[in-house]
Amino acid sequence: MLCIPNLRAAVLSCMVAVMPFVAGCGGGDDPGPIQVGQCTGGSCPPSGPSTTPPTVTKLCPDALDYSTTYTGGSGSGEYVKVKFDTAKKTYQMQFIASSVPTSAGQINNTRAGLTISGTFHNATGLPTAEQNRCAFVLDNGATSDGAYSVTINRADPPMLFVGMGVVGGGIPGATIAFPGLELFPGFTIGTVPSRSFDFYPFIGFTDTETDFTKVAGVYNEVGVHLQPTGTSFQTAAPQGWQPDVVNWTQTLNADGSCTITPGSDYSCRTTGTPWTLRKNTDGTSDNVFVSRPPPSQPYPSAGQGQPLVIVTPSQAQGVMIVGKLNGQLVPVVIRVGYANVDAGNPLASVADAEIGISVLAPAAAVAANSLQGGYIGATSAVACGVVSFGGSSNAPASSGSAFDNTAPHPELPGTYRGGFFYPSAGNCTDGSAVSTLAANYTSTLFQGATAAFLDPMTSAVSAQFSLDYTQTAPGKIKVTATRDFNAQGSAGTVAVFKKGDYGWLIKVGNVYGMVVNNSQYNPFFTVGAFVQ
Repeated sequence: MLCIPNLRAAVLSCMVAVMPFVAGCGGGDDPGPIQVGQCTGGSCPPSGPSTTPPTVTKLCPDALDYSTTYTGGSGSGEYVKVKFDTAKKTYQMQFIASSVPTSAGQINNTRAGLTISGTFHNATGLPTAEQNRCAFVLDNGATSDGAYSVTINRADPPMLFVGMGVVGGGIPGATIAFPGLELFPGFTIGTVPSRSFDFYPFIGFTDTETDFTKVAGVYNEVGVHLQPTGTSFQTAAPQGWQPDVVNWTQTLNADGSCTITPGSDYSCRTTGTPWTLRKNTDGTSDNVFVSRPPPSQPYPSAGQGQPLVIVTPSQAQGVMIVGKLNGQLVPVVIRVGYANVDAGNPLASVADAEIGISVLAPAAAVAANSLQGGYIGATSAVACGVVSFGGSSNAPASSGSAFDNTAPHPELPGTYRGGFFYPSAGNCTDGSAVSTLAANYTSTLFQGATAAFLDPMTSAVSAQFSLDYTQTAPGKIKVTATRDFNAQGSAGTVAVFKKGDYGWLIKVGNVYGMVVNNSQYNPFFTVGAFVQ
């Protein structure tokens, strides 16, 4: 059993509730006995309670204005820059690359190129005044001409938690639905089942690396992607919103190319053409890297994707934001999907819509029992917490780069029979998101070989894990759930993952990323940070 001494006090003292990549503190082991020296007469200090007020550690800047820009990415596969004015309680959010439609029922018009402005207010329900000061709850958002505005669910609004050089939390969501394109009577392609997202997980940095030679190295990468149009490997209806895990090792070379690690399933599948510094529309250099689809191909898929690219080239892309946080480089990769319908020429239509986010950490051994203290992070449950599944597919997987369909793949969802691998694919359709705060955002306490998720508002333990530092793959720590991780879904209490489920954790500096159920149809992803 996980033992965390004085749990409630430990959590409340270290936690910046629901503040991914912002703050934390050491959990520590049981303290030793305190030795108190004896005194006599005038050598004794004054008795009674101390009158010195406790020192409040600042979690975010005293003030922000539009001269500070946070560059980041979201789970919706959107490349975003955001600014705040804390004096006026306003924000600006620029969607530089996005496949999120501006309205349901169509996919051609997206948020790409739009800038919304709106107001925010500070949170009031977090444990301390400082935490509330640094938590911005978005009230609204619209373009200057009013042609596009976001919908805010007051019961589940997007919140952004600002730290020193970093911001994390949620950006405005959307409702996405598309009836598909009928090629001929009775045959429709590209259907996207309706999904409403209250918000999308987001992470951004004020300082980023722009020299890829400093990024180059061998990395482990973990994350989760979603395929809006789904694949034929899904056995539950309706087809669409298929989750695919990112869980591999690769080498990023100084020239921006990616070298596959033999035996690592789907290695390099978040890289297309070599990574280069992105150019803005005016020709100036941006502060992120971009990768494009190979010629006449879709952008690589994290799993068994089935994109439609026939005549018109895909404009899907990868964007890598390499944050500089506490002296460490923290690479974050998003896959920006692309879909476009040409009703007059269906063969010119494109459906390369996969979206997602992942984090990278060096593939170097982590010292045994070295994970200690408190971390804060966001999870994939906000988008895909409850997954429908009708059993393994009856069709074998397709071979491709870093994947052989004639070999078993124990770290992927599916079964191996008759000499072929058959994928298992779930559905994250409407109602699959969960509304439990402790499932969408987690405070995590590590104590060497054990860890726990904690409810950020009550400090109650919501999940527990054992950690195995054996690392047959350097830098990948095996985690096993020792109790269910429950949440509130549309149909009541559900288990996001269960006791005995396992996954993998990676660490870069004071940041960790973790996937659970990478070998199941319902992968779970979380990422968090510790700041001394």
